[in-house]
Amino acid sequence: MSAQLQAHEKRRLKRFSVRLKVYSQQTDELIGYAENLHSDGMMIATKKPIPNKQELSIWFGATKEEKRLNRIFLTTYKVWESFTDTQDRLYYSGLHFISPSKETLDKIQTLIYESNS
Repeated sequence: MSAQLQAHEKRRLKRFSVRLKVYSQQTDELIGYAENLHSDGMMIATKKPIPNKQELSIWFGATKEEKRLNRIFLTTYKVWESFTDTQDRLYYSGLHFISPSKETLDKIQTLIYESNS
C-alpha cells in the first residue's frame, strides 16, 4: 500500500481557471478577483473577509469602462472560506450563485469558454 495519501475530488462541477475582477453592485468598488468559475459559483480572493450569512450582490465579466450590458450581475452567498498566514493576508471564499437566470448562465458559459480557449 502506498504511503502517500490520495485526495479524492468531491466537487461535482468542473472549475475553470479565470482571473476576473469582481465588483460590488452597490458601490462599483473592486471586491477581489475570481480565480475559478463554474455555472454554480466561483472562488474569489479578497483582501478583506466576505461577511458570513448574508447575500452579496456582485458583477464581473467586463471592466468599469465597458458597457453595462456586458456585465454579469449575480447575487451570491459564501459557502466556505480560508485565508493565508502571510503578512498581506488574502481571504479565499467560495461563492454560490443564487438563482441565476438562463441568460446569466449563458453569459457565464461564454466567459468560461473565452477564458479557456
